[in-house]
Amino acid sequence: MRPIPGLDSKYRVITWSADGASVFVASSTRDAKTADVYKVNVATGEMEFWKTIGTAVRTNAQSIGLPEVTPDGKAYAYGYSYLTSEAYVVTGLK
Repeated sequence: MRPIPGLDSKYRVITWSADGASVFVASSTRDAKTADVYKVNVATGEMEFWKTIGTAVRTNAQSIGLPEVTPDGKAYAYGYSYLTSEAYVVTGLK
């Protein structure tokens, strides 16, 4: 067991790549609507930007969860929290 060069706590490891030489990692803040995903070589720490997941468009989406990526990088999935609410004013109740 050894640390991956240059990888700090702001990155979350998602999965190993199919070749076993790299990992996919995501970087986002708690309330982010997007996550930047990188492919990182575990021996050298070289980071290659892979994709931004999520949407920066204004929506009611509160934040996205940690994305899932297939080892071959051909597919991904993510979830997000979505807050909906309605307020009503009721008068005259007895």
